[in-house]
This record gives sequence, C-alpha cells and structure tokens, in this order.
Amino acid sequence: MNSLAAALLLSWFLVGLWITLMQSLRLGKQVRADGPQSHLSKMGTPSMGGVAFLLAAAVVYGLSGGDRWAGLWLLVLGMALLGLADDLSGALRRPLRAREKLVVQVLMSLIFALWAARQVQYTPYPVLDVLLYTLVVIAACNAFNFTDGVDGLLASITAVMLLPFVGLPTAQTMVGALLGFLWHNAPKATVFMGDTGSMALGALIAGLFILEGKLWWLPLVALIPVLEVLSVIIQVSYFRRTGKRFFRMSPLHHHFELSGWPEGKVVFRFVVVTALCTALAVHLWGGPA
Repeated sequence: MNSLAAALLLSWFLVGLWITLMQSLRLGKQVRADGPQSHLSKMGTPSMGGVAFLLAAAVVYGLSGGDRWAGLWLLVLGMALLGLADDLSGALRRPLRAREKLVVQVLMSLIFALWAARQVQYTPYPVLDVLLYTLVVIAACNAFNFTDGVDGLLASITAVMLLPFVGLPTAQTMVGALLGFLWHNAPKATVFMGDTGSMALGALIAGLFILEGKLWWLPLVALIPVLEVLSVIIQVSYFRRTGKRFFRMSPLHHHFELSGWPEGKVVFRFVVVTALCTALAVHLWGGPA
C-alpha cells in the first residue's frame, strides 16, 4: 500500500497548490443559475482539480513500475485533456459544443477499444468487442460527468468502485489520489475536479472493468452513475412529450437536494449504495482482482 499512501500525500499537496494557482488566476466554477439555490454560493470556487490528482496518480504509478494495463492511461490522459479543454472553454465563456466533444470521445474510445480487443474478448467476434468497448467508454465518461455535481460525490463513489482492484497499481494509486483530493473537495468544497477529472475517471473505471474481465458487472457497481444519466434521459424525454418535469431536477442528485436532502446526506447515501453494489458484485464474481 506504499503507492496508495504516496499518491494520497502527493495529491493532497498538488491539489492545494492548484487551489492557490486557480485563485490567483481567478478561474472559478460557473454555476447554473437554474440549479439548486444552495449552489449559488459555490460560484467562483476553483475548478479543474482533476489536473492535480491525476498528475499525482500518474507520477506515483510511473515510479511504482506500473502494471500490464499501462495502455489504459493513454485513454485516461486523452479524456482528461478533452475535459480540460471543455473546462477552459467554459471558464472563457466559449463552451465546446456537445457534438464536438462526442466526436473526440468516439475517436479516443475507438483507439482504446482496438487495443483492448487484443487483450480481452467478450464475444466471438472482434468487431463486436471493439463496438462494445467503444460504447461503454463513451457512456461511462458521460455518466460520470453527470454524477459530478455535489461536493465529494464522484470522488467518493469512484474510490469505492476501485477497491476490488486495489491490488493493481492503477487502482491503488488512483484511490490514493482521490483520497488526497477529497481532503479539499469534502463539503464545503474548496475545489472541484471539473470535466477534467470526471471524464478521466469514467474512462478509467470503464477501461479497468473491461480489461479485468468484469465488464458485465460494471452496471451494478456503477449503479449511481447509471441512474444519474437515466434521470437526465427520462427528464428530457418526459418534458418533450408532456411539457412537465418527471424529476424536480436532473441529474438525480439534484432531485434529492430539492426534495430536502442536504448535500452531505446525498453523498453519504449514494456512497452506501455504491458500497453495497460493489460488495455484491465482488461476491458474485468470486473475490477481488
């Protein structure tokens, strides 16, 4: 567990430096005016903290000697850079179009899928594996992006999802990096991970489950991100058909906030659900990796 501890300390340090840098540059989070009113106080909070904790995880991973899934880090880095471009464009009030982001996501996911299909197969047909992996990575990146909207939520549930693989340097260093980030991101957050972090984490989780032969268990372990993205789809579809909202607000965590749950309660209960789902999946597949 030396890598975990090293990643934790380095992440804690680098995220602290990142907060200071963002404050000096006055690059803060832009909050939705139509979101929960309690979130308006978060306007201007330093964002893009994913840069710092991902750097910490990557450095410790490299120094530890890595593992057989080093190729996965190229996907994680690519998604982080796309997320960073989106974060910066938002800070400059020139947001990237959803179509532009999707095109880049498809290209990066496809490149990863072509490599991953040589490592592990789920179907008798390589073409189907490539298509499957591509779709899973894209879905995970966007689902994790939707989930990142409450202080400490995404980092906490991702750390839980990684625990079955904590024997691998990839998971071990990322768990440590996320814990270091959570020190600063715990309510009331002094930094957000931004799309830089959320899209990279979605790619990491999807890629790790694919490469470790546990892909079919991913929807169970990642139940919260699945429900988050489904809530958005349901909300949009229902509104288009009826002109009314199915949820008070989507993604799902905002619905519970507007139902009276404090942010801390949302995070705690979503983490409990993730822990239960992860434990059940590990039991069903026969033990940790």
